[in-house]
Amino acid sequence: MGELMTINNYAVAQIEQQVLLDIIRENLGNTQITKSDLDRVKVPSGGGRVWEVPSLEGTEDVKALEGVVIFFKDENAYWADKYDGSNDPPDCYSADAIVGEGNPGGACAHCPLNQFGSDEESGGKACKNMRTLFLLREGSILPIAITVPPTSLKDAKKYFLRLASGAVPYCGVITELTLEKDKNNSGIEYSKIKFAMKGRLSAEDVKRMKALQATMRPMLESVQIEADPFQDAEA
Repeated sequence: MGELMTINNYAVAQIEQQVLLDIIRENLGNTQITKSDLDRVKVPSGGGRVWEVPSLEGTEDVKALEGVVIFFKDENAYWADKYDGSNDPPDCYSADAIVGEGNPGGACAHCPLNQFGSDEESGGKACKNMRTLFLLREGSILPIAITVPPTSLKDAKKYFLRLASGAVPYCGVITELTLEKDKNNSGIEYSKIKFAMKGRLSAEDVKRMKALQATMRPMLESVQIEADPFQDAEA
């Protein structure tokens, strides 16, 4: 199932894990990682098929994002008011897509705002179901954050389930994320994420990635949605 690939060229593979952890802690100080701290790559608007990736040299345009998903988290967020240009935090937020905190709060599965049809304009859900991926690329020791929009969530879950059905951990493969143009029922174009496995990692590299995941997981679990990430890209 997939060609065997190596991460020898990855920056994280060239630094001892304790040294790596010390570097991260030293640069963070006593603060927690937030989504605004990590480089965040947004889904483009209007059906765009190119990712804009922040780098030390500026913004890089790439057609495909490639790397190891070191961690992911499912989130739900609800904004009571329509977007007015401000970056307001959600009125209700769930860090695990199970229990929401705020207004209305409570069990997400039974919340009326988490049902199809609760958004009168789109016919979808008023509460946005999302999955944030933390993708570790070749030249970095910290992942970039990519929040999968509701329109791509089904494809994301299918990809991860296919890996699970093959007994393959998601941090044990090189994942490629590309964009394709799609339209909603109103004919408005939007960008949809496509997921593909480029190759599998060796048992030794999987062990290394799982150790790194265990180190970074507490930091990444604390990352939360601070503002609506899809206002420019919503279908």
